[in-house]
Parts: sequence; structure tokens; C-alpha cells
Amino acid sequence: MAESTRSIESGEEELSALLKSVSIPPCPAVVSSLMSEIRREDADFVRIGRLLGADVGLAAAVMKVANSPFFGLQRKVSSVQQAVSVLGLRNIASIVTGLALQQALKPPGVSMERFWERSSLHAAICSRMAKRLPGVGQDDAYTFGLFHDCGIPILMQRFPDYKATLAKANESTSPMVDVEFEAHATSHVVVGALLARTWQLPQLVVEAIKVHHDPDAVRGSLPDLPEPVRALVCVSVLAEKLAADFLGFPSESEWEVLREPACAWLGLGEDEVEDLRNEIADDLSELTALRK
Repeated sequence: MAESTRSIESGEEELSALLKSVSIPPCPAVVSSLMSEIRREDADFVRIGRLLGADVGLAAAVMKVANSPFFGLQRKVSSVQQAVSVLGLRNIASIVTGLALQQALKPPGVSMERFWERSSLHAAICSRMAKRLPGVGQDDAYTFGLFHDCGIPILMQRFPDYKATLAKANESTSPMVDVEFEAHATSHVVVGALLARTWQLPQLVVEAIKVHHDPDAVRGSLPDLPEPVRALVCVSVLAEKLAADFLGFPSESEWEVLREPACAWLGLGEDEVEDLRNEIADDLSELTALRK
């Protein structure tokens, strides 16, 4: 069984030691308030607009997205409140969590632009594919896609040689998390799951982050693994490949190992994968343009 199955619920001593050596950023107060309001059955759009308006970065981000060609508005929005009405709760939640995550995780002296671009594409692909999956909502799929590798920038802050570990993992036939544990006695999936739990993300997302590099999770040979978690893990394998292809990055060794079981579980042959690639091309182009 791969190292990624190490539980984030392991003993208090181990958890305490890990938290002392790795800084898990708290969820910003404004984001916490926004997400609490968004999750309410009777969400107050006026209060959401006021909360967004209190943060210049968030306000600018939601207005930029609302005025993008993706929504094709005849008249541009001129206020945060108008942007909230145009975008809806799901899009607002995606923008807020994505921007908050980027602001919280900034390794000193390291450009993370490529990492965040790839994460946003990964999230969009996961959300799109969630329509095909039983028991997985598009919101949870998007959140998982955005946060799935969030442990990487945290470990970059903690370990100066972590980039070398990533390079070694990309060339290794061993699971990525095994390479990480050998070098640092932890992995980005453990740290990422801790962050997701700290930020009170859905348990489905926490569990999927914890095992998304585990070959046994993809193959369905982990005992008691819920099917929605396996669904997100299999989608992640394909999303990683499609995002890399869109950006012109080379395939990683993990794709060669997990391509067959992931696509088989998703019921996708080579032709269906190519159809999906073509279907999402415009959406990914639009998303990339929004980041500029």
C-alpha cells in the first residue's frame, strides 16, 4: 500500500510534530465569513456583496470575471453587487477560495504562477467531468481540483530542497508521495489534507486530497474507500494530463502508470478522451485569458 494512505488522523504526537515543522495557513477571516454565508440555504446576496466589497482584491477579481467574454454581458457590471448577481454562488465560491489560497501560499523567492495556472485548469476540468460522476457535485469537484496539490507550496516554504524532490518524483517510477516521504518524512498529500481540514472543506475533498496519488485508490483496491472519493481521484488523473497537454507540458510518469485504470473506471476510451479534450479547449483558453 502506498505511503499516501497514511492517515492525517494518526497519533497526536505525530500530528503535533508535523504542525510544528510545517506552517498551515489559517483560512482568512473574510473568506471564512463569505463561505459560511454562501453555504446557507437562504444565502443573503446583499451581505455577500458587502463582504466582497470590504476586500479590494476579492472585489476586483469578481468584477473582472463578471465582465469577461465568458459571460457575454451586453452591459458591463459597475459594482460588486451586480457582479454577485451575474456570477451566482458557485462561481463566487470558486473565485474566493482560489484567490485566498494563492494569497495564503506564497513561498519566498519562488514564482508560483505556473502552479496556480495549472491548478485552476485542473479544477475547471474536474468540475466539467463531475457531470458524468455519481455522488460528486461540481462544487466539490472544483474545490478538490483547486486544492489537490496545495501541499506543494507549503512544503516549498518548509524545505529549501523541495523543488529537487519534485524533479526526482517526476522522473521516478515510484509513487510521488513515496519519494517525498523518503526525502522529508511527509508529503504534499498529508499537508494538503491538513490544510483542507483546517479550512473546513468538505470531508470528501479532504479524503480525495489524501489519496489522489495512491495507485491503489485509482485501482479500487483500498479497503472501504468511498466511491465518490475514487471518482475524484480518477478524474484527477485525467485532469492532470489534459491540463498539462493544454499548457504544452510533458506527460509525467504517473500518467503512464495510472492512465489505463483511471480511464477504464471513468468509461473513457482514447476517442472519448480526445472528444473531451476538444470540448474543454475553449473553456480552458477563456480561463487562461482571465488570469492575464
